[in-house]
Amino acid sequence: MNKKMLKVFGEAFLKTLIVILGVAIVIFAIYFMIQVFGGGKSNKNSTEDTPISTEDINSGDTLEPASDTAEPTSEEPTTVEPISSVGHSIEVLNSTDTAGVAAGWQEKLNGEGFTVSQIGNYETETLTSTKIIVSQDGMGQDLVGYFQNATVEVGTISSGAEIQIIIGTEDVQ
Repeated sequence: MNKKMLKVFGEAFLKTLIVILGVAIVIFAIYFMIQVFGGGKSNKNSTEDTPISTEDINSGDTLEPASDTAEPTSEEPTTVEPISSVGHSIEVLNSTDTAGVAAGWQEKLNGEGFTVSQIGNYETETLTSTKIIVSQDGMGQDLVGYFQNATVEVGTISSGAEIQIIIGTEDVQ
């Protein structure tokens, strides 16, 4: 009877050990793939690796479709490599009551080597400080120096431009 009980116990122990080892191998394989492939992150947006936890995966968050308006998305500040705005399509919008502001900035920025392909009026509100909305983190930093108190935000730009500059009253020329 003792041998039979010992044999049943030993078989159950071995099966349990095999299951535990199998789970450990799967977890290690997932960890390895995250480390090697970067967890599916795009290298265009970030140069830092962010660990992924099971809480992130199981949080229930869903992706929402992009909006048609130029609303900035809120993200935690991170250190990213700056991306030159030269060669990227830029839209300049005038939020002030002064006519010709966007055209003046188009001429100035094109003269500096940037590609301002679209200009227009920003009808939503009159801004005091200029706002630069970019489609990708790291863009627009080289444009900030042209304006008094410009801020850069990552957001969706409905016109199709990669960078949208909304001129505020501080930067009327």
